Amino acid sequence: MDTKKLITPKFRVTVGDYELSDGMEVECVSSSSSNLDWCRVELSTELEGVLEYEDMDEAIVELGYGEDYDVLLEGYVRKNPKTGDYWKELLIKDDLIRLERIRITASFVDCTPTDILRYILTTAGITDYQLSEEDYGKRDLVVIDDKNGIEAVMTVNSTWGIQNPFFFQHRVFYWGVIPDQEELYVLEEDETILSLQKYGDLWEAETIGIPWIHHSQEVEVVHSKVSGTVRISKVIVKSDRQGEVHMYLYFPGGGANG
Repeated sequence: MDTKKLITPKFRVTVGDYELSDGMEVECVSSSSSNLDWCRVELSTELEGVLEYEDMDEAIVELGYGEDYDVLLEGYVRKNPKTGDYWKELLIKDDLIRLERIRITASFVDCTPTDILRYILTTAGITDYQLSEEDYGKRDLVVIDDKNGIEAVMTVNSTWGIQNPFFFQHRVFYWGVIPDQEELYVLEEDETILSLQKYGDLWEAETIGIPWIHHSQEVEVVHSKVSGTVRISKVIVKSDRQGEVHMYLYFPGGGANG
């Protein structure tokens, strides 16, 4: 397991030129199935009028200890000027919001999935991406009629009858590709795992704050209820009013040690 300090991790949120580390409650949700990662930051009354930002200002959410922080989410903050007390809550979304905000109307002839995806990504100004190199064949004609970028990617999947997940991690767009993983982290009972419960097909592991674990990564679980290498499907990290950080990792798996 990594030797970084994990005893009392804290959130650090940067929006534009402002950096916040106190006076807030934070919840970050990241899932391989929902495509879009997001973070909600609720500010205390003492910060009213302190933070000024515009819609789509860049934002970073980090978790760490002392000066050692790791990035949980990089993206953009949304602002709703129709709400008079919008300062109370920040909603930060990852780069998929750039796809959400464009409209695609185009016809593609004799095309592959990656032909269309590159067009969508270029339209959104996204240049850093990794796409599956599998041969899915061509279609004579594919028409996308006034859909946002996320819907357009979904149309690509449905047109070819595939279920490739797509998402951003560290500002890179992935479609049908799992980000490279340099280390296999070990989660152990009574050390990094605080509790482990199963809900339906998914295990929920409450752990200490481990900011460098993301969805779609593999981890080694060593626990009396289940052990083995698993792939994380969802990550929730949140703080409470006392500033304590709680992290929940979700993964599929069988019964005890299965």
